[in-house]
Amino acid sequence: MILLTTMSLAACGHSSEKTPNKSESQKTAQSFRVSSNGSAIGRADYNRIETGNVTSPKNGTSKNVILTSFGKPNSKSRVTVNNSGKKAAIQYSWTNLKTSFKASALTVEFLNGHAIGKGYIEASIKNRRYISKNRLNNVQKGETYTQVVKTLGVPDAESLTGHGNVSARNVTYATGKNGRALSLMFAGDKLTSKMQTVVK
Repeated sequence: MILLTTMSLAACGHSSEKTPNKSESQKTAQSFRVSSNGSAIGRADYNRIETGNVTSPKNGTSKNVILTSFGKPNSKSRVTVNNSGKKAAIQYSWTNLKTSFKASALTVEFLNGHAIGKGYIEASIKNRRYISKNRLNNVQKGETYTQVVKTLGVPDAESLTGHGNVSARNVTYATGKNGRALSLMFAGDKLTSKMQTVVK
């Protein structure tokens, strides 16, 4: 069972994003159902999940759409959203992922019935790929998430909360078989820090 007790949101100010209208929500639900409909979850399904902000969670994909698409979660837990008056969100996790996803579990955090955070956890050690130090040195602070992915490929693990300028993203790239990895932090889609870490 995957159990996370806290989730961090770097900023939770008001967003200028518009709330999707009814027809847009219906289109989103349809695209999810066609893509997944309770079968193994792929990276494309993960990418379709929109995350809202704590102050405007309705901008995130609805819980009903995701549950209809992904099926019953493997676990459910309550998490605390930091820097937001300690609001309580509900985290669901799924492990029925496609092999091509190269992850062991997917998580989504919901507040008021809408997604405000999402992430996925590293695959087992034998299924990980490793990034060389030289390639890691090619990414610099201030680069966008898209620029980093273009250089290094998709991360081995990721956690995203919020949306747009008030989003916070943490991604991990494995660098060695002993669990060594590099953690990259993004605020508002800009790389702000790089830190060595260890993952199991």
